[in-house]
Amino acid sequence: MKHRVIGYSAGALTVFLLAQAAYAQDPAPGLQDLVGARGSSGEQALQQRGYRFVKGEKSGSDSYTNWRNIRTGQCITVRTANGRYQSLVTSPSFDCQDGAAESAPAPGPGPSGGRFATVCGVTVQGKLYRYKCTVEGAAPGGRGRTVLRYPDQTITLNWQGGRRVSVTFEGMKPQQLTYNTSEGTTQFIFEGKTYFYTSDRGAAEMEVKHFKD
Repeated sequence: MKHRVIGYSAGALTVFLLAQAAYAQDPAPGLQDLVGARGSSGEQALQQRGYRFVKGEKSGSDSYTNWRNIRTGQCITVRTANGRYQSLVTSPSFDCQDGAAESAPAPGPGPSGGRFATVCGVTVQGKLYRYKCTVEGAAPGGRGRTVLRYPDQTITLNWQGGRRVSVTFEGMKPQQLTYNTSEGTTQFIFEGKTYFYTSDRGAAEMEVKHFKD
């Protein structure tokens, strides 16, 4: 008997199978305390526990990201909805065998560091400007620093805990500011302008993929 897949593009079928696999696998041991965590906080926790981001897919309002433990090789799939982790399950090792994982840039400074493309921007007098950027270093609020590279500006963020951050614009003195992270986006206000970037790695991948100049 021949079987046909009707009404699915290759990309949609991939997302569908990824979603089904996530529901079919067992809960990832030692990670169930992260269910309900916000995307950025969950990502930081996974990195601290030895996991490295491999790839991500989006299905409707949910996103699915694969992570691999760099010590044990364990592969997991994380389902995120409404900005929070909904499930973390074990996955077959081939789910974490992706070309992007092998060519991913080395982590930047900071114990939970990483380097990836993202979307950043600034709001000036109610007008929103968005750009493709890169970010490297510690996750928001983590120990260490983060370097955020806009097309024409480099901003260094030194995290100090308690929603405080020391912000240094290239060529300027450090400024002590407060920051906020919500729904995978981190922002701070400087001189009446709101600067932001997508700090959740899985969300950033989706943002960059669908970014329009």
